[in-house]
Amino acid sequence: MKYLTLSILLVLSSTLFSQEKEDYLKTLKKHRVEMDIEFGDTSTSILPNEMVLNFKHLNYFKPNPKYNITADFKKEIGKEFTMTTSSGKKKLFRQYGILSFKIDKRKHLLPIYQNIKLMKTEKYKNYIFIPFTDLTNGEETYGGGRYIEAEIPTEDTFQLDFNYAFNPYCHYTTGYNCPIPPKENFLELRIEAGEKTFIDKKK
Repeated sequence: MKYLTLSILLVLSSTLFSQEKEDYLKTLKKHRVEMDIEFGDTSTSILPNEMVLNFKHLNYFKPNPKYNITADFKKEIGKEFTMTTSSGKKKLFRQYGILSFKIDKRKHLLPIYQNIKLMKTEKYKNYIFIPFTDLTNGEETYGGGRYIEAEIPTEDTFQLDFNYAFNPYCHYTTGYNCPIPPKENFLELRIEAGEKTFIDKKK
């Protein structure tokens, strides 16, 4: 009887895992579709109108569960500092904490930040900014790094999902002051997840 019970539990566990994976992929696909709609609509797109008319879709790596990571979180408030932007202007941030996680058995640390100006507003007071660079930059992905946006962690772990990593607006057009990821946010590996370099398709 115990073997039958074990078999049933294994089947149920496998079914549950498959359903969770399917739900995850549906949610990620929905997010990407919504981003394409936003970029392809002249009323919401950051792209110049002539680029919107040619817009097809953003470019992504295939969804990869390997890069959806439960990271350890340590709250570690730092002093205010200026983060240089793509235009040369500076924005004021402070470190809020540090994420630690493993990919391919190698440990990595990734500081997360608060924008001083935004944290004083009601809408963005719980906003966390996670910029990073990695070994795909300048090849498959934008040379200036990518971002992840989230809310302040409320526990000692944080779901760090690189499948949602996106390009700064300055990758697409001029007129934006995009923070350049600090050297502490360089990950010495290839993050093959999230948004890739945008290609303006004119046909």
